Amino acid sequence: MKKNILVLGSLFLTICAFHSCKEVGPNIVLKPNYNAAFDTSYVESPVQVAELKNVVIEEFTGVKCSNCPAGHQIIAVLKTANPNRIVSISMHPKNGLGLPYSGNPDLRNDKVQDLMTNYFSYPGFEPIASIDRQLFPLESNILLDKNKWTSFTNQEIVLTTPVNLMLNTSYDSATNELTIVTELHYTKNVNEENKLTIVLTESNVVAAQLDGSTVIDLYEHKDVLRDFITDNRGDAVPMPHDAGRVIIKIYKTTLNAAWKPENMKVAAYVHEGSATSKIVYQGKEVDVE
Repeated sequence: MKKNILVLGSLFLTICAFHSCKEVGPNIVLKPNYNAAFDTSYVESPVQVAELKNVVIEEFTGVKCSNCPAGHQIIAVLKTANPNRIVSISMHPKNGLGLPYSGNPDLRNDKVQDLMTNYFSYPGFEPIASIDRQLFPLESNILLDKNKWTSFTNQEIVLTTPVNLMLNTSYDSATNELTIVTELHYTKNVNEENKLTIVLTESNVVAAQLDGSTVIDLYEHKDVLRDFITDNRGDAVPMPHDAGRVIIKIYKTTLNAAWKPENMKVAAYVHEGSATSKIVYQGKEVDVE
C-alpha cells in the first residue's frame, strides 16, 4: 500500500522520534534539480539487515534495430524467472537505430543519448545493456552484448546490498502531479561517492519495430524510459554514508498528458558516481498508480 507522501514529508521528523533516531540532519536544498522537493537525513538504531540486491538492467535499444526484439525477450524471461527482482529500463538513444517509422511515436531521448555516449562508452552496436553498471572481470565495457545478460544477472541477484532502498509514490490524477519518496538505509559504512537516479517508464507503448527483416507494426514496447526525474547521471547523495544512516529524498513532477499513468512505473537506483566506478547498489520500481 502506498504511503500518504505529503504527510510523510511534513511529519517524518516527528515519526522519527518513535523509531530510535539518534540524529536529524539539516534540510538540504536540492536545486537546481527543479523536481527536487525535500532532502534530509538521520541515524537509525538498530541498523537494518541488508536486502538482497535487485538487478538493474539499463537496455539501449531502437525501433530499427533488427536484433533488439531478441534482447527484449531475454529481459522478459529474466523478469518472469525473478519476480520483483529485476528493474528494467528500455532506453532509446537519439540515433539512427531509433528513428521512428512514419506515423509512429518517437521513443528517443536526448538524455539517453548523452548517457550512452558520454557517460558510458558506446561499443557501436545495439542491443546493449548494463547489468548493475558492473564492469565484470574479463569485460572491457560496462555495456554488454545481449548474450551475456542472463549469466551476469544471475551472478548479481544473489548478492546483498550496502544500502536498502524504500520507494513510494503518490499520484494526483486531477493535476497529473506525481510525488516520489525515496529512503536510503545504509547497512554498512560506504566511503564512495553515491548518487540516486530516478526515472519514469511506460509499458504497452505501441510503435513499429524491426524484427529481423520484418517490421511489426503493432509492436508493444515495455519499460520505455519517458523521463529522468533526477539528473540523467544521478543526483548526489550527501555524505556521510555510515551504517544506520537514513537519507530521505522527495521529488515532485507533472506527467505528460500523453502518457498513460496506469502503464507507468517509477524506477529508482542507488549507485556509485565516480569517474572510475558506477556500480549499482540497489534498485526498486513501483507503479505510478
